[in-house]
Amino acid sequence: MVRERAAGFILFRDFSGRREYLIVRNRRGGHWGFPKGHIEPGEDEFSAARREVAEEVGIERLRPQADFQEKITYRFFRGGQPVEKEVTFFLARTDEVGRPAPGEIGDMRWLPYQEALRQITHEEQREVLRKAEAFLKNSS
Repeated sequence: MVRERAAGFILFRDFSGRREYLIVRNRRGGHWGFPKGHIEPGEDEFSAARREVAEEVGIERLRPQADFQEKITYRFFRGGQPVEKEVTFFLARTDEVGRPAPGEIGDMRWLPYQEALRQITHEEQREVLRKAEAFLKNSS
């Protein structure tokens, strides 16, 4: 089995008095989730997550929320071969809108919590969003 590691950010902003989360649609798989990508050799998870967010949605001004880090693991098949992927997510506030990177991101949306929860394709990422929302509610 091939093992892969990736990292990304759950990005949120305050917009018109409500919290919104950024979700993206992967151009290849068509699934909705958070901006994330492979960890390059020599990178730590946090650096990889920052780089991936900048590459995928053009957002660089991040205010990471200390003490939030969630890992998910899932399996899928690529070319008939099983792959186990571990993804580490961080949480950050931003004041940037962003733009989808052509070739990687098919679409992106800023959505309130409940709408984002409904739009996200995979349960593992929905659960990470639930934890992020709970963390933010308990932090305020």
